Amino acid sequence: MATTLVTGTQVPRIAVRPDEAAEAMGFSRTRIFSAIRDGELTARKDGKATVIEIAEIVRWVRSLPTRGGSSSTASTA
Repeated sequence: MATTLVTGTQVPRIAVRPDEAAEAMGFSRTRIFSAIRDGELTARKDGKATVIEIAEIVRWVRSLPTRGGSSSTASTA
Protein backbone atom coordinates (compact mmCIF):
# COMPACT_ATOMS: atom_id res chain seq x y z
CA MET A 1 0.00 0.00 0.00
CA ALA A 2 1.26 3.48 -0.78
CA THR A 3 2.33 5.70 2.08
CA THR A 4 2.94 9.41 2.33
CA LEU A 5 5.38 11.10 4.67
CA VAL A 6 3.47 13.44 6.97
CA THR A 7 5.40 15.25 9.71
CA GLY A 8 8.03 12.51 9.86
CA THR A 9 5.52 9.64 10.09
CA GLN A 10 4.50 7.15 7.42
CA VAL A 11 0.73 7.37 6.97
CA PRO A 12 -1.04 4.78 4.78
CA ARG A 13 -2.98 6.32 1.92
CA ILE A 14 -6.69 5.59 1.91
CA ALA A 15 -7.35 6.94 -1.59
CA VAL A 16 -5.53 7.52 -4.88
CA ARG A 17 -6.12 9.55 -8.03
CA PRO A 18 -7.40 7.67 -11.11
CA ASP A 19 -3.99 7.87 -12.82
CA GLU A 20 -2.34 6.36 -9.74
CA ALA A 21 -4.95 3.59 -9.65
CA ALA A 22 -4.33 2.85 -13.33
CA GLU A 23 -0.57 2.69 -12.82
CA ALA A 24 -0.85 0.45 -9.76
CA MET A 25 -3.17 -1.97 -11.56
CA GLY A 26 -1.52 -1.93 -14.97
CA PHE A 27 -4.69 -0.56 -16.58
CA SER A 28 -5.09 2.53 -18.72
CA ARG A 29 -6.58 5.76 -17.37
CA THR A 30 -9.31 5.30 -19.98
CA ARG A 31 -10.25 1.92 -18.47
CA ILE A 32 -10.41 3.42 -14.97
CA PHE A 33 -12.61 6.31 -16.11
CA SER A 34 -14.82 3.90 -18.10
CA ALA A 35 -15.31 1.79 -14.98
CA ILE A 36 -16.25 4.93 -13.02
CA ARG A 37 -18.64 6.09 -15.75
CA ASP A 38 -20.26 2.64 -16.03
CA GLY A 39 -20.75 2.38 -12.26
CA GLU A 40 -18.32 -0.54 -11.84
CA LEU A 41 -15.91 1.54 -9.76
CA THR A 42 -16.97 4.23 -7.29
CA ALA A 43 -14.97 7.45 -7.17
CA ARG A 44 -15.38 10.48 -4.93
CA LYS A 45 -15.12 14.13 -5.91
CA ASP A 46 -13.80 17.13 -4.01
CA GLY A 47 -14.13 20.06 -6.36
CA LYS A 48 -12.17 19.07 -9.46
CA ALA A 49 -10.24 16.33 -7.67
CA THR A 50 -11.30 12.73 -8.23
CA VAL A 51 -10.15 10.04 -5.79
CA ILE A 52 -10.79 6.33 -5.45
CA GLU A 53 -10.56 4.61 -2.09
CA ILE A 54 -8.05 1.76 -1.89
CA ALA A 55 -10.76 -0.55 -0.52
CA GLU A 56 -12.95 0.27 -3.55
CA ILE A 57 -10.11 -0.62 -5.93
CA VAL A 58 -9.63 -3.97 -4.17
CA ARG A 59 -13.40 -4.63 -4.28
CA TRP A 60 -13.53 -3.85 -8.00
CA VAL A 61 -10.54 -6.03 -8.87
CA ARG A 62 -12.04 -8.93 -6.92
CA SER A 63 -15.30 -8.50 -8.82
CA LEU A 64 -13.60 -8.99 -12.19
CA PRO A 65 -13.99 -12.41 -13.81
CA THR A 66 -11.32 -15.00 -13.08
CA ARG A 67 -9.53 -17.08 -15.69
CA GLY A 68 -7.77 -20.41 -15.16
CA GLY A 69 -6.37 -21.71 -11.89
CA SER A 70 -8.46 -22.88 -9.00
CA SER A 71 -10.83 -20.80 -6.93
CA SER A 72 -9.47 -19.56 -3.61
CA THR A 73 -12.79 -20.59 -2.04
CA ALA A 74 -12.48 -24.24 -3.10
CA SER A 75 -12.27 -26.69 -0.24
CA THR A 76 -9.22 -28.89 0.20
CA ALA A 77 -10.69 -32.24 1.23
